[in-house]
Amino acid sequence: MNIIDALYGGQYSELKNKGYDVQKGRFYGNLLFTAIILIYLFVTIIILNFISEDILDDLLKPLRKVFGRSMGKAMSKIVAIPLIVIIYAVVALLFGSKKRYEKSYQTFSKATKEEKDKASGKLIGAFIIGLLLLVVLAITSLFL
Repeated sequence: MNIIDALYGGQYSELKNKGYDVQKGRFYGNLLFTAIILIYLFVTIIILNFISEDILDDLLKPLRKVFGRSMGKAMSKIVAIPLIVIIYAVVALLFGSKKRYEKSYQTFSKATKEEKDKASGKLIGAFIIGLLLLVVLAITSLFL
């Protein structure tokens, strides 16, 4: 069992055990997977900025032409919201489709307790490592 099966299967199982609508688990799983992808995307951007500041400048040059020096708030709304929507749509189409969600639950329910715990631990580990990397790199970038 992989971490995708653990993510969606775990959501399905928890909601089913509590008597909630299991289809909401697909939405929650998609959101969590989108958040993990965004975290690693930002970590990658920060690392690329450490390697060469020109890379980040080249990425932001078209936005600076539009917004000038005061691009913080406006750019975050214009860039971040579509980025989140695009990543969520890709996740929903590729990993979080209804058919894939049901298949993940079947794989999750057939797995042993040991396999479930191992896959869930990998998922939690990937999220925590990404979040810690993001925080440490963001704080480090302030001082460099």
